Amino acid sequence: MDNKRNQRMLKFLGVGLLNTAFGYGIYAVLVFIELPYLLALFLATVAGVIFNYFSIGRMVFEARGGWVVFGKFIAAYIIVYIVNAALLSITTHFFHLGPYLGQIVCIPPNVMTGWLLMNYWVYKNG
Repeated sequence: MDNKRNQRMLKFLGVGLLNTAFGYGIYAVLVFIELPYLLALFLATVAGVIFNYFSIGRMVFEARGGWVVFGKFIAAYIIVYIVNAALLSITTHFFHLGPYLGQIVCIPPNVMTGWLLMNYWVYKNG
């Protein structure tokens, strides 16, 4: 990988820590108040999309975007949500992890899915 792509990936991971803390915090509060965990995941994802759009777009990819990029960003997060929901269902039903730990286990594959979609499709920096 070239130096610019390495820097972008490191920024993505750094900004991703902030975004993950934001999204997981919302998710954890919603689970704590006894919302079903998949509904909590959906609501946390929706809340995180706008927050993440500005942080990832501006801080990582140095892009302002527009309606087309925002639409692709939302589509990418729909894909990430579907992957996340499937993995969370697997971790809770088949591996008997609670919704908190189950979601933590889902973070690494979600990060990789998000990186691939953002870098190679939404912002086309491949």
